[in-house]
Amino acid sequence: MENARSSLRRRNYEVMKNDLSVELTNLTNDSRRLQNDLRSSNEDFFMMCKSMSDRQADFLTRLMFLEEKNGELIAMFDGKPKEVDGEASGENVILPTAYAASFNRFSSDASYSLKDHAVLMEQEQKEMAWLFASYNAIWIENMKVFGERARAISTVRTQLAARLTKFNSCVHGAIKSD
Repeated sequence: MENARSSLRRRNYEVMKNDLSVELTNLTNDSRRLQNDLRSSNEDFFMMCKSMSDRQADFLTRLMFLEEKNGELIAMFDGKPKEVDGEASGENVILPTAYAASFNRFSSDASYSLKDHAVLMEQEQKEMAWLFASYNAIWIENMKVFGERARAISTVRTQLAARLTKFNSCVHGAIKSD
């Protein structure tokens, strides 16, 4: 009778050991894949942030350039000489015939275009700020949930480790006593 119980315990141990082996292997592999994906995601996120930061720096540089050019044009109207040779910078431009015949038309169209550009720039800046704020809020919420889940998994892993230790000690004690 005792041999039958011992044999049954050993069989149950082997079944449990095989099941645990499969499940622990799957859990370990899934955990490793998640860890690798997180590392890749952090690298991707860093590159995205760096790219956006570089683009914003480029935008700021170009904005300062445009601001400077606007200031130079205003200075021309105020009669202030240009700092370099007193001539326009850049290549000479050949105006289309319609503009060549009437500088008034050219300056009016340029003025309207610049006003439209200012309106569009303001809209795009607002859109960029809104997108950033929206995604920032989403990221903050996701990271809060991520942290909660990570803490929960840590707690469960601690419980699992304790159970595995207990299982190993009970099994070794039961097998040795047989």
